[in-house]
Amino acid sequence: MTPKRIAVLGAGGFLGSHLVPGLIARFGCEIDAVDIDLRKLEYEDSRIQRIEASVEDPALVAEVTRRADVVLSLTALCNPAQYSTIPLQVIAANFTDLMPLVSACAEKRLRLIHFSTAEVYGRRALDRSGAPTTAMSEDESCLLMGPVHLERWTYACAKQLLERVIWAHGQHGELPFTLIRPFNTIGPRMDFVPGIDGDGTPRVLACFLAALMRGEPLQLVNGGSQRRAFMSANDMVEAVSRVVARPRACRGQILNLGNPDNNLSIAELARRLASAFSALNPQSPAARFESVSADAFYGVGYDDTEERIPDIRKAGRLLDWQPREALSSMLPGIVEDYMRRYGTQVAAERSAITIREAS
Repeated sequence: MTPKRIAVLGAGGFLGSHLVPGLIARFGCEIDAVDIDLRKLEYEDSRIQRIEASVEDPALVAEVTRRADVVLSLTALCNPAQYSTIPLQVIAANFTDLMPLVSACAEKRLRLIHFSTAEVYGRRALDRSGAPTTAMSEDESCLLMGPVHLERWTYACAKQLLERVIWAHGQHGELPFTLIRPFNTIGPRMDFVPGIDGDGTPRVLACFLAALMRGEPLQLVNGGSQRRAFMSANDMVEAVSRVVARPRACRGQILNLGNPDNNLSIAELARRLASAFSALNPQSPAARFESVSADAFYGVGYDDTEERIPDIRKAGRLLDWQPREALSSMLPGIVEDYMRRYGTQVAAERSAITIREAS
């Protein structure tokens, strides 16, 4: 399939800013790039219609679903630091606010490719009987969340419920859908640096790079023993492009997209990032690491998954796809991107601190 027009909702986010140019390069199509903030979408092309609006706007939903051949839904509030601090907003952003979009696509029988999350698997990989497994499987794994008072799971539960709504529309109606569960995709333009272009606590990659640029310790939650399988944004763009191109094979499917070969602990990620940063900034001081409790870092109500490895056999079969980029080849480009975007501001910030301390 070669779509004429794709609506990308969440085009100003990390993944959206990579997907828009990737889809244009692959299909040469028109793109409705929708987000409340499109500054990260640095790519310019006459085929992009930039629309700064919220998915909560009924007029926006009506317009993009009227014009598009395919809707890619990436809008989400997906920052672990917020799951237990603003849980009602998290639930609204990841479920309630997206229900009108799902209903519009179902009514118009418009193809919907919706980004869910690997967090729906919950605390660990389990088979249908509840026995532990190594990898998380789209069609075989149970979904195990923590108790209600651990509000860290508000995001996963909201995402899971929307998955079930979309699934029901497809099974009992005529919604052509594909659900994507991304596993820890990383790359340039991910999140923000607190105090410069955002407030609060970003995800782990941005936290570590902000600390490295500022000469601060890299904080390892509970020692950083949790393991994640990291995949490059380039591999994600290739996979999603193949999903778009294969509507028949991907209809009614849930797909894990991740790279099980890049499975390592958060502590090891911190060390590798520090090494990549040092190689590009040899004058920088040696990186420091410190262990902090989850309660101290995220607040009361946090919980976590110790290991998250995707089973990607179905994606490999349906898409004829395998992730290719090793972590060692990803990190230098990511560090370079952060230095390009934030280096001057962080240097000025540190200089101002030094002057204040000396006066």
